[in-house]
Amino acid sequence: MTRTMAIQSEATTATVPITGRLLTLPDGPIFHLQRADQADYEIGAFRRWAGYKTLGADTATNDLVLFQHVLSFGPSEESGRTGVHGHFAHAHIVIPTSGRGVFSYDGVATEAVPGGVIVQHGGTIHDQFEYSYAAASEADNRKTPQSVDPTPPGAEPRSFGFLEFFVPKTVANVEIIAPEAVTEADQSTAWDHPYHTAGARYAFQPADAPGAAYHPVATRPDLEARDADTWAPTGGLIATWILRPTSPTAPKDRAVSLGIPGERGGLNVLYMLAGSARFVRSDGDAFFMSAGDCLTCRQGAVGFPFDVSPDMRLIRFFVAARAETLRERSPEEIERLEALGPQIITRREVRRAADTRPVNFLREDGRVPAQGG
Repeated sequence: MTRTMAIQSEATTATVPITGRLLTLPDGPIFHLQRADQADYEIGAFRRWAGYKTLGADTATNDLVLFQHVLSFGPSEESGRTGVHGHFAHAHIVIPTSGRGVFSYDGVATEAVPGGVIVQHGGTIHDQFEYSYAAASEADNRKTPQSVDPTPPGAEPRSFGFLEFFVPKTVANVEIIAPEAVTEADQSTAWDHPYHTAGARYAFQPADAPGAAYHPVATRPDLEARDADTWAPTGGLIATWILRPTSPTAPKDRAVSLGIPGERGGLNVLYMLAGSARFVRSDGDAFFMSAGDCLTCRQGAVGFPFDVSPDMRLIRFFVAARAETLRERSPEEIERLEALGPQIITRREVRRAADTRPVNFLREDGRVPAQGG
């Protein structure tokens, strides 16, 4: 058997187009502040061992955005892996917040731990085959602290948790290989199909990457920001910054602007992962955000944080106005895609040991990918 295999299927001759509704935001102002205690984890909403806590962005945006925190409620040794699959969204960002997970992205084993930011993008085939679980009570597990800072040596074990940001909320989840059927070769396989998001790519920014350094915020020297570098990988759809108080050791070589040149309109989603801060609305009213609070609002509705606590970690997502020109898949299209399953795959290649080719290298053959959904 050759290492590269072409697969003939319905996907080679007829792709499932996107013809669902436009992702239109509600009319008028958008200002939805969800407090930490206004939502809880729903265990088994998707994976049976995981809890899913929605953070209110879907309600505020007419399902243009799904923003949630996912937490393991069981160990991988007992619950097993996810199986090889894909989530066909316009954009998909994963930010680990506790514990440890291990994924295979297009055949590349990747450790997901606090400090990393992953742009999975809507077409990356992957498999989560390891995730930590701290053997505490379910109630204690729900209180697992969240962090975007690297875990210090000797820290107590935590359950694997991560923030997950989708555009849109409703996507097709296509299973390629069922969990119980995944082989070692499958875990090391790169995949190709016609549903990669146009203009987007996979990206991984670990905490020690040069681009992950914090820099002073322009006009606010008391704050510093890390550009998580999600704008280009999402095809100019989502930018992500992590803000914290300025530290004495922060580089002073340049200041960063928390904006995208040329962008008008759009949407902000602010998540207070740790600590607290005060904000002022455009109408002059002030409010505080504490750990676990999430604000979804139109661009310009609030300014920079003030009265920042020493431990503040604030994640800001900016969603470009062009998101409203995109469509979601209709229920019928999702049903067709999910029924196709492995038939969407047009090529696969089992990676050899020490294969350094990038994730989604099978796309790099000059073909123009179909629009992702």
